[in-house]
Amino acid sequence: MMRISKALLSFLSAVAVTYFFTVLAFNNGVDALQNKESKFKVTLENVDLFEQINPKFISLLALEYPVIKNEQGFFAILENHLDGSAIGVKITDVYKEVLMFSNLPLLLLIILAFGTPCYINRQTARKLKSSLKQVNLEADKLLDIYKIELAPISQQDPVARLNQSLVELNKSVLAHLQQNQISIFQDKLTGLADRHAYLEHLQTQLDNAEQFSRRQALLFIDLDGFKQVNDSFGHSFGDEILIQVAQRLTTVVRTNQLSKLNPVTQLEQNLARLGGDEFSIFIENICEDEQIIEVAANVLQEIERDFVLGNKTIKIGASIGIAVYPDSAATPNALLQMADVAMYRAKTDGRGIFRVYTPEMGSKMRRYHYLLEELRLAMISQNFHLSFQPIVQVDDCTIEYFECLVRWHHPIEGAISPAEFIPIAEESNLILELGNWILLEACRQMSAWHNAGMNNVRMSINISGVQLKHIPLHEWIMTTLSKVGLPPSAILLEITESCFIDASQQVIDNLQKLRDEGVLIAIDDFGTGFSSLSTLANLPVDVIKIDKLFIEQANINPKYLKILNSISDLGKNLNLKIVAEGVELAAQFQLIKKLGIHCVQGYLISRPETSHHVGANVIRNNLNHIALTGTTVCLPKSHSGS
Repeated sequence: MMRISKALLSFLSAVAVTYFFTVLAFNNGVDALQNKESKFKVTLENVDLFEQINPKFISLLALEYPVIKNEQGFFAILENHLDGSAIGVKITDVYKEVLMFSNLPLLLLIILAFGTPCYINRQTARKLKSSLKQVNLEADKLLDIYKIELAPISQQDPVARLNQSLVELNKSVLAHLQQNQISIFQDKLTGLADRHAYLEHLQTQLDNAEQFSRRQALLFIDLDGFKQVNDSFGHSFGDEILIQVAQRLTTVVRTNQLSKLNPVTQLEQNLARLGGDEFSIFIENICEDEQIIEVAANVLQEIERDFVLGNKTIKIGASIGIAVYPDSAATPNALLQMADVAMYRAKTDGRGIFRVYTPEMGSKMRRYHYLLEELRLAMISQNFHLSFQPIVQVDDCTIEYFECLVRWHHPIEGAISPAEFIPIAEESNLILELGNWILLEACRQMSAWHNAGMNNVRMSINISGVQLKHIPLHEWIMTTLSKVGLPPSAILLEITESCFIDASQQVIDNLQKLRDEGVLIAIDDFGTGFSSLSTLANLPVDVIKIDKLFIEQANINPKYLKILNSISDLGKNLNLKIVAEGVELAAQFQLIKKLGIHCVQGYLISRPETSHHVGANVIRNNLNHIALTGTTVCLPKSHSGS
């Protein structure tokens, strides 16, 4: 369109210039011939015989003289006579006179009129060529920077080359922009969208959902058992697992028709790795709640399939929390948080399952954060104290150990159960600071009792899995014992059965070094965590504490009785002491004694008591016995709960 317009304009300009100079030359030429004795003037006889040119046409052309025509040519009429004759000049003679330089200014004007545009066009073309050359040079520099090689083209003129360069540069810049955006918003390991890009996408989707009144859902996926894989086989092995998980989740998204690609980065926007072993899937439009359940079930099924890496087959699982918009939350961060809360409920309820967020879960989460903050304040103000529960031999009820148990008396709420605050302390790592205090106070108390003559009794101290992972156990225990002047033979460490499953070789080695020093090691809550009893043969343990569930059920369910009997035989065969926890009834005590189990612990013997109560009622009343045996007796109560 632009080229046509320029051509038309040039044609019209040429016509206008030609017209202008033709008419001007005609009028000036006739005037010049009229004012001199010109040989070109002729007398025209019988003008009527001439054909007169249309006066309107002459007026339109702006000619000052009328024009007539016969077989001899065109004449411009200078004078008309009464006799019908006229004086005129031949038009051809007029232009000859003008072109033969008789009218030099006009000729110069004509030359300038036609020459100036040609000169200007030529100069413009030269400048344009120079500019194009310079632009092509700059384009070549950019091509070199982006390492682009141009394909040969048939037309090698500067404009064609520049056009080719711009096309290739445009492609490269777009590709570079896309790559930059991918690098910003993509998780480097799995290739999925990262948390930042995912939250941006969620905000857009929630805005649309609000506008069109749609229900949407978010799945928060956390892998079960992944940390054990990482610790056992190394991070490179764990990274490969995460890559395969990302591929399987991508398949779930596509199979359930949830896919939504970013138009620029081509990243899947409805699937993201949030960090670590946490992933999330977003469902944009929920028609039925069964759709969410189907997606969650597909995710669990995919994750539970074997992961094959080299010659190893790995099995892990996943726990899923689900939050629904607008029922659960109305913002991306809040939706993620509620789904996270539901995921933790899934882990608490047994792992390998999914849970949908409910307000009751939110109340528990608020309670969790409240107690977490209160725990921090309690650590500063030392609102904790220790209670001590005796563990006695079945035969004569002499005390073998005192298990120290931490208690928290909140200034407003009163006593808060360890079952509520210990898990919070472990999840927040506050157990490290609290555990330091417990060990030091327990060793101080045992040192005082040891000096009072109870040198044949041990203090039993619970060690959490968090402490095993973060603290060099041997150094920590021995330093504390040295600080209070207590021999290693005066303490026993209780470690839950589940912690042994995750224990590294370094932890096992540390436990063995402590045993070599004289410290005893006990497995707590035995029967609830191991998949194979043969593992006992390789663990550095001295004592097995049977979980109270078996004690409660033994007189009710024959199978539990058989298990108890088997554990008793196992202890004898492996030279391990057996302690029965949770003994509250005389019938339970008699059963334990009948089975040949060494020791009992429970409310039938004694509730956990303060150090003051132990000193007043256990030590002072049995000073002679303590002096002779280094321990004392704690007899069962006459009835349960008293």
